[in-house]
Amino acid sequence: MITGKIDDLKLYYSVCPEFEKVYEFVKQYFENPKADGSYELIADKLNANIATYCTGAAETKQLEAHRRYADVQIVLKGAERIDWAHISDCKVELSEEFSKGGDIGFYADPEYVSSILLDAGTFVYLLPEDAHKPCVNAGADSAEVTKVVFKVKL
Repeated sequence: MITGKIDDLKLYYSVCPEFEKVYEFVKQYFENPKADGSYELIADKLNANIATYCTGAAETKQLEAHRRYADVQIVLKGAERIDWAHISDCKVELSEEFSKGGDIGFYADPEYVSSILLDAGTFVYLLPEDAHKPCVNAGADSAEVTKVVFKVKL
């Protein structure tokens, strides 16, 4: 997992070359906002999904992890919390999507999770070992968030 501000993406181009397209897309978004929806940036390699939604209580969300794609999640407006745990600490799988060939698995919370605050202009890069619970209230109340999630094929 890597987290930071949007301009920090430039520090990691050697880690993930797709970060350059991610950075360009987000900078263009702030100059000329795009509608919620899906955008293909590199065929079969990099997609962007913009969504506006309301955050919720952690108890109403589940940890998830992916095997074939990494996530780059960037909050464009508002703020949310993402809970994180290493996949090896997630002992109870709540779905059978991985065994069915899917790219997402859902897990019960382990004993301990860490939390990351994503406010406007903050990103998190999540790899297959990063179980994450997005869309959690940053404070006591639900709030509207606009976020882009980039799916990077591994």
